[in-house]
This record gives sequence, C-alpha cells and structure tokens, in this order.
Amino acid sequence: MPSQKAQKFKKVLSLVVEPIALGALALLFIIPTITVMNLSPITKKLQELNVLGANTQSTMSVTLVGGKHEVFTEENLNKDTDTTYSYSTKLNKRAADSYSKPVVEIKNNTDKAQKISFYGQTLNQTQSNIRIIADEKSYKIQDDKGQTFTQEITIAPSSKVVIFLSIENLTGIQFSEEFDMQIKVVENL
Repeated sequence: MPSQKAQKFKKVLSLVVEPIALGALALLFIIPTITVMNLSPITKKLQELNVLGANTQSTMSVTLVGGKHEVFTEENLNKDTDTTYSYSTKLNKRAADSYSKPVVEIKNNTDKAQKISFYGQTLNQTQSNIRIIADEKSYKIQDDKGQTFTQEITIAPSSKVVIFLSIENLTGIQFSEEFDMQIKVVENL
C-alpha cells in the first residue's frame, strides 16, 4: 500500500506534469504544421504584396522638379484627379531674352504608351512666347498675341520625360505674372 507521501507526490506530479506534457505534445504537432504552411509557395498577386523595394505601380506619375530660378518662382503642382494635374508658377519681371527651366517629370509606369496633353496661359498679355520642351522638341503653349494652344506628347511605356518650361520676350517685362498649366493623361495607346 502506497504511503501518503507517495500519493501526494503522484497528485502534485499529475497536476504539474500532465499539462506540460499535453502542451509539449500539442507543440509537437503545431510547429511542423506552421513550418509546412510557411514553406508553401505564395500564390498571391504581386500587386497585393508589400515588398520593400518592389515597384508595383501601374499608373502615370507627375512630380515637380523644383529648384531655384530668377524668373520661375513659387512653383506648385496639384493632383486634381487621377488623370489631371495643375501646375502654376510666378513669372517674375525679366529682360528681353529667353529663359527655360525643368518644371515637371512625368513617369509612365504602365506597359502602354500614354498620350499627355498640356494647356497653359497667363492672365496678362505680355507679348511672350511660352513653350514646353520635351525630348528636345519644342511645343508652343501661348504665342506673343496671347493665343493659347493645346499640345500633346506621347510617353513610351516604362519611361520618363522631363518637361521644361520656356519663355521668350522681345521686350523687357516690368511686372510679375502668373502662369497656369493643366497636364492631363488623354489616353492609353
């Protein structure tokens, strides 16, 4: 007949060891299951993954180049809709000459060519020729009579273009003026 000490020892042992043994047994099955699940191939779309350094954007992006210039100051770029941006700058007083500055960078992160339109103007007629320059080609936005023109450029898939704003005056301008330009993604080609 077992002694009371032995019975008490068995009781304490069953209260302490049994839960630990059951936990260890459960872990024996749970850990391999979790390991196998983590080794399974990931079949989610790449766009749904948030992987550091992976670029999954499939849109156009327009960013302000910035920088300091004596004529082009107080530049702003606003995203109006998913396909429309507004660029504005203050054109300071200037001598009769030509001035240009890089203003926006447009990246085509899609797999299709994109057509982008530009439309801009000043409120005052200052006999200035205003143009944009993209890929060494010049596009007239406003002529010296104040007439405005809509211009379109095509950006190849997975490429970027820096757009320059150019202004030419035959006479000196003695006051500052505002220039506003709308940049719009017209269509996928």
